[in-house]
Amino acid sequence: MKPFCEIIVADILPAVRAVVAKELIEEYGLNQTEVSKKLGITQPAVSQYKSELRGQGVKILQSNKEIMNSIKNLSKKIASGKISSKEIHQNFCEVCLKIRKEKIICRLHTNTYPSLIYCNLCFK
Repeated sequence: MKPFCEIIVADILPAVRAVVAKELIEEYGLNQTEVSKKLGITQPAVSQYKSELRGQGVKILQSNKEIMNSIKNLSKKIASGKISSKEIHQNFCEVCLKIRKEKIICRLHTNTYPSLIYCNLCFK
């Protein structure tokens, strides 16, 4: 069984990055190289996020307006250039915590492992 941390790394984080990358390109006019530098990832990774080859969990995030607003606010801060790398990391962690509180991670986890329907690990 995968612990929820592994699901976050494998499914949630790439989905958040995909939304941020798309926002930075489509809403703020950054190119893929600029996005890769700001996010600390490679340009090919940005290309894969943009073409939806990575971060397929975006749809589950889009179902929650509060989460999407948090991600869009993060994108806006990154685009402004007035946020440090440390603050970007902290903001990603805050988004992740919101995802856990909104039980989005639980939906992914229980889809993979139906026996966890009564799990409360995300909330300890």
